[in-house]
Amino acid sequence: MNKEDKILKTLSPDFGQLRLTNTMLNKSIIDANTSIRRFAKLFGIDFDTMVNGEKHKLLAYYEDDTICTISFYKTVNRGDRRLSISGIRQKAQINDLIAFNYKRIILDNDLQENVIVINVTAKAENRKIA
Repeated sequence: MNKEDKILKTLSPDFGQLRLTNTMLNKSIIDANTSIRRFAKLFGIDFDTMVNGEKHKLLAYYEDDTICTISFYKTVNRGDRRLSISGIRQKAQINDLIAFNYKRIILDNDLQENVIVINVTAKAENRKIA
């Protein structure tokens, strides 16, 4: 088992993951795979009920607490299921494995769910991303 697999194993069963390609990173065209669609449903975002052109945004954080936005959307013409992640080019490289997880905290008796974007590859390699 490699280091990436060990890190993924520590995440809850409800997480999304994707491996970044050149197109995903440089053109911001990221297909929402099955794990991403399942993860989005945890936040009430269901690609199966979305209409073409519909978009939903979630506030999220990278592991270093940098704020980002994840947009889940269907393309206007063909209805392709996609997502975009603000700031991903500064946090990852081509072929990096990215995981989406969440943490729940209670503040003043109010449940807060925070999405966390984890660069599993960088964490496994302990490399610095600028």
